[in-house]
Amino acid sequence: MENNFTLQICGHVYNPGAHWKKYHFYLTNRIHYIFSGTVYYKGIKKLKKNHLYIFPANPDFNVEQSDKDPVDHIYFDFISHQTLKIKDYIEIDVREIDGLPELLESAGKNLTLDKVTHSLGSNYFNILMELIKNRIPLFKFKSHFTQDAIQYIHQHNFDELSVKNIAEKLNVNVDHFIRCFKNDTGLTPHKYINLYKADMATTFLNNGKSVKETASLLGFASSSSFSTFYKTVHIS
Repeated sequence: MENNFTLQICGHVYNPGAHWKKYHFYLTNRIHYIFSGTVYYKGIKKLKKNHLYIFPANPDFNVEQSDKDPVDHIYFDFISHQTLKIKDYIEIDVREIDGLPELLESAGKNLTLDKVTHSLGSNYFNILMELIKNRIPLFKFKSHFTQDAIQYIHQHNFDELSVKNIAEKLNVNVDHFIRCFKNDTGLTPHKYINLYKADMATTFLNNGKSVKETASLLGFASSSSFSTFYKTVHIS
């Protein structure tokens, strides 16, 4: 479990409104904790106070609050080096885990959408994941090449993320690497890399970075080439 999870963005938001509808992630998992307000997941499941919700990566993720009873909540969006073995979501009563209510109360007082809180958010996130690690089932891939490749992708610069380069670093034949990866994930390594870049782009944009800054961070030659890539991923 050590170093298996990487925080992307977190915050404390009251009355998120349309903000939630901007989320279109493919590999990013989510954690939500509701302090107050009425909110439904996929229009059916009402999220409870004093409960932590873990949602696995899903581009169709949808939460919607009541206009008459706005939500006050904290959230953590994160990448996992292993796929979460969760069909839809996990619900945890935080009162069942020593130290968790106090941690979340403290996070609620100190986290905002401000950029300066990211390092503080990482500290809260790391402690949180340590407290709940036994509640998170992880999927073990059949091939260690798949696991090593995913970890490599998450931990290296975007300009190093080519299928050929990763295969060379793992000392494996490219065709064999592609077969193993697709058998384990249902995606080619190239597709996985593109989805990862798209998720990181969404994170950067949600953090307030411009299209130009995001394009540069992801290694694109221009804003237009990045925009074309981003639109293509989201309609494919």
